Amino acid sequence: MLTEEEFYKESIDTNLYYLRTLRDFCINIELSFYGDNPYKSRAALLARRSQDLGREIVTLTNGKVPTKGIDYQIYYTEYTLPIERLTEKLFGINLATDITEMELKLIPTDTFDINDEIIKSMTSMNERAVDIANEFIMLAREIRGEMTSNNLFSYSYPTMYNFMIITIKLYIGELNRLKEMIKKDPIIALDTEYGYNITAYEITSFLRGLIDPNATQYIEVLNNILNEIYPQLLEDYNSLPLSPENQQNLTERSIAVIRRIRLLITDMLKDLLAAKLYFIIEPLALDNFYRNINYFLYALDANNKEE
Repeated sequence: MLTEEEFYKESIDTNLYYLRTLRDFCINIELSFYGDNPYKSRAALLARRSQDLGREIVTLTNGKVPTKGIDYQIYYTEYTLPIERLTEKLFGINLATDITEMELKLIPTDTFDINDEIIKSMTSMNERAVDIANEFIMLAREIRGEMTSNNLFSYSYPTMYNFMIITIKLYIGELNRLKEMIKKDPIIALDTEYGYNITAYEITSFLRGLIDPNATQYIEVLNNILNEIYPQLLEDYNSLPLSPENQQNLTERSIAVIRRIRLLITDMLKDLLAAKLYFIIEPLALDNFYRNINYFLYALDANNKEE
């Protein structure tokens, strides 16, 4: 069972990461349709609800959050604010950058004053987060279904929706675990690792498909990860017997490839902001991918694995 302090700290980390991620997904949906579309307004509403709940959580914490969340850059990254401003400039959209500015002032700490009222408030916020996440999955599934039935045009594509659905399902799984006050056991941890490897593979695929074809130095690395590293790693997660030795081996291999992807996206963000690199997707998505990778490394460390 989780202690109340563990519940509080894990709730902060989980929500501040995933609510921003969900907001970014909603922005992607908004920008993927041309002209008036009912899906745009539904996505915009969910984006606002995600932003508002994130703002409430920061307020509840009095700006004090777990040190590890800041260290691993899962709430925001050093690129988030300039990437948000670039996205606003390019697409004429309001991204409520005041939330990012607020989060830049967060105070890292490892000691929290917990009381029944705070636990009650956080529990309520977790329940609201589940509602938002479930509504998003319904929206994403509906759009994906219409697209694959040739009833709807979008500048996005079904595999992006698959990625978003998988990611937010992981969010719901974490919220349900917190609701039951359950610690992660080795099997849950291994399943989570596999899930994040799937999302990391998808991120790499998106980068490969969306990057400027002239960026050959990046494409070579992306192809190596997609065609040589990940196929065997994902197969081993599915086929190797569960043992401490195999689990440790899989974790170490996962960390190695995730760190490689992280370094790659870091370089991409720098080149994007310097107008040296181009993607056929909103800049915000690249920062979203970067935080996703950061969260994967954070999750491995949180499971008490060797780095």
